[in-house]
Amino acid sequence: MPVSPCQCPRVPPAHIEVIPCKICGDKSSGVHYGVITCEGCKGFFRRSERRGPSLACHRGQRCDIDRATRTRCQHCRLQKCLRLGMSRDAVKFGRMSKKRRDRLQAEVLEQLEKREKNREQNREQTRENREQNREQTRENRERPENREKGEKGEKWEKGEKWEKRDQDRAAPVPPQPPPLGRCPPLSPAVPAGCPSRAWPAEEATRRGQDGDSAGTAGTGPVPLPGAGGVPESPAGLEIELLTQSVLLSHRATCHPRAEDIQGHRWATFSPEEIRAYQSQPMAAMWQRCARRVTEAIERVVEFAKRMRGFLQLSQHDQIVLLKAGAMEVVLLRMCRAFDATTGTVLFEGKLAGPELFRSLGCPELVASVFDFARGLSALRCSESELALLSALLLLNAGRPWLQDRPRVARLQGQIDVAFRGLLRRTRREGILPRLPAPGRLRALCSQHLEQVQAFRRLHPAGVSAAFPPLYRELFAPDAADGPAGTR
Repeated sequence: MPVSPCQCPRVPPAHIEVIPCKICGDKSSGVHYGVITCEGCKGFFRRSERRGPSLACHRGQRCDIDRATRTRCQHCRLQKCLRLGMSRDAVKFGRMSKKRRDRLQAEVLEQLEKREKNREQNREQTRENREQNREQTRENRERPENREKGEKGEKWEKGEKWEKRDQDRAAPVPPQPPPLGRCPPLSPAVPAGCPSRAWPAEEATRRGQDGDSAGTAGTGPVPLPGAGGVPESPAGLEIELLTQSVLLSHRATCHPRAEDIQGHRWATFSPEEIRAYQSQPMAAMWQRCARRVTEAIERVVEFAKRMRGFLQLSQHDQIVLLKAGAMEVVLLRMCRAFDATTGTVLFEGKLAGPELFRSLGCPELVASVFDFARGLSALRCSESELALLSALLLLNAGRPWLQDRPRVARLQGQIDVAFRGLLRRTRREGILPRLPAPGRLRALCSQHLEQVQAFRRLHPAGVSAAFPPLYRELFAPDAADGPAGTR
């Protein structure tokens, strides 16, 4: 049976804003003139490039450029911009080579992991300080000379509170409005129309462009790919790290690659080649298709191993999830190279229609697979959407025989938040009701399993020779190994 994952747009660039400005170390706002910079350095380079030779340094051209000192020496700041590659002729992120994009995405993950590690260290330090303060307070209270003072102070404090309460009741003071242009301290429920403490995006941009000495440019929260731009939190950061690992894993394990799908038009099988496939014995054609399925499943296994958190599951749960979900992901990925115009799919380097697989002896299964690929390709899912959908199929806490179901459910919930956040940002929530129901994928996998068992009954001695070991383990195990296709 054919195994090729629908032509869809290229995966969007990673959220590189988490990487600090390469010039001064401030919060970056993207790639500007070929280098990741903040809005301040971007504006400085735009203003200073033309008058570069007229700038001079009075400190021997050895000035350190960082967020605090970037305005002290324009000459050294401009030289650092040029040395790191800023140029009017530099291409933008979307046109970079694949190698450079992957390097940037790896740097994004490194920065996010470093930030999470620092958070954990700060939390641990805060916890230790709190324990030390609590212990010190306990020791002070236990000293005899402090116990008497504490009792007197407590009585005095209670008396003062009662006196203050009586005064407040006697002469209530009406609430005063906050000073003009200021916002009162935020309460747990911030009223509508009151500005938050984070700078709005347009204010951050204006501050970065109009004056480098005005302070840090763009101190707002980093938009999270999984949470639809919610303020940064430990849970949001974990979702972002998981999302980035899913996107990178998908890019590294998909075949054909997204670049190949966009820039290549495959040939179709000629009538002579189709007749040659149709004349092959059933066992030979099953062997061909089983090899292609096995190659696709091996890529799904690699996709799972690269996902953040998957290898932290028990080995038992990893096997259960892969046995139950690998074939579903293979069918999902098949839509990537499905040509809806001709109703063909990529198979062994060329586009093939259902008639090519006639010698398999299971026309209903072939027709069902092609119908599924046609319906999914009509949604024109992006690579990011397919990556998160694949992760949702694998990390399914509803699979039977799982040992640590809550841990799988937690990963599944994070991926679901990331997927819905992606749809909100791209305004594609409308595809949710059009996605194939999980029951349809399970029915396709069951139909495939039934056909494998039917082939085994017809060729009991040829199964070991026809099928690769991984395919045989998943779909045609020996009687001692138990039932195939754990569900």
